[in-house]
Amino acid sequence: MEEDIFLAAEKILSDIENIFRKDTNLISFEIIPVKDNENKSPIFYEKNSLGLASWCIQPLYCYVYNRLIDLRQNLHQREEPEVISRWLLGALLLNPDVSTFWNMRRRLLRSNKLDPVKELQFIDVILYFKSKCFEAFSYRRSVLQFILINDRGSTYNVETILRNEFYITSLAAERYKNNSHAWSHREYIIRMFELKCTKEIDILLTEEWEESTKWCNNHVSDYSGFAYRQFLLKKLLLRAQCPEQSEYFHKICKRREIIYEFVKNTVKDCCDALSDKSDEEVLNRLHGVISIKSSEITFKQTLTNLSYWVEDCIINEDLLNAFPGHESLWYHRRFLVFLFITLSNSYANYFTYRIEDSKLFDITKVYNKINIHSESTIITENTYDSLLSMAFRLRNKDIMFAAKQYENYSNDLAEKFSNFLICMKFEV
Repeated sequence: MEEDIFLAAEKILSDIENIFRKDTNLISFEIIPVKDNENKSPIFYEKNSLGLASWCIQPLYCYVYNRLIDLRQNLHQREEPEVISRWLLGALLLNPDVSTFWNMRRRLLRSNKLDPVKELQFIDVILYFKSKCFEAFSYRRSVLQFILINDRGSTYNVETILRNEFYITSLAAERYKNNSHAWSHREYIIRMFELKCTKEIDILLTEEWEESTKWCNNHVSDYSGFAYRQFLLKKLLLRAQCPEQSEYFHKICKRREIIYEFVKNTVKDCCDALSDKSDEEVLNRLHGVISIKSSEITFKQTLTNLSYWVEDCIINEDLLNAFPGHESLWYHRRFLVFLFITLSNSYANYFTYRIEDSKLFDITKVYNKINIHSESTIITENTYDSLLSMAFRLRNKDIMFAAKQYENYSNDLAEKFSNFLICMKFEV
């Protein structure tokens, strides 16, 4: 076949492979528009960046594609792993959406024919070229599991490898908006941290929360970024580990101030009434319940956890006042409403936020209850009587009123949010 005849293919593939091998800091790959070959090499390489002339893309891809398909059909049974790896490098660099080729590369990795760290570097370049590539992220997780789970973690610095993933996902999310695959990969890395770096997870969650705040402030329409923020918030609300004592007093005071700021306009002198109370009494006033005596440190942690929900409500409110026409902000507000109802119910039953109730965070279950008009509800009476409830409903009322002063679309979004509150039996 004519497609198989591209005499320069192996030379081009070999040169690309050598660049990957020699430059461990290679950043990017791009296709450079060039009309014809002009008897020049199609490879462009400068300052950790790789480019390939457009004229050779089709013949080169056809060449490696046919070779790899023949290999799958056992027509090249005796090919060396190095040759197969080179073909796969070319095929995946040009078209990373082919799962068959990633699976072939997985087999080479699992048979120890590929260096897993160099594989991560290879995927870095792929994700720069095609930032929302599910197959690339999936293979990246396979490489990480190969390194960290299959008894190879002692050979590498686990924390360094995992922290590098945050940089990669941030770059991918920046290059492709609403990049759900990048944010899902970031969630996976958080879970890996919980498994492999348990001592650092508390600090990491706090750092990620701050980074998420910056991201959402700068990308108010990024649904996927807000979904990741919701993932973090659920982690922080269920967190049981307490920070170091030397830092904790300052932190709890700062977190109390966030909560006081949230409820201060709800009840006259409520901050004075809360400021001299114990953590247990503050939580009881906020949730409108009377609890039995329990461990003081549990209430300190619960109060700190709650402050992240409060902080997110304030941030979301500020964003809605500034950008009332962005649907993603209103959907995030719905999540905060549902989360508040869930937390109130959990605290009323257990005087804390229980891990066993994390399944209640699935908002689709609540929608199902609404759709079938179920008489059972997760909302308790104290949901309406608590300081948090009164403050939250008052703030919801204010942002809806402000949004209705703008154009029709903002008005429609505010009206839909109002209908949602009615369905949740949490109307203002």
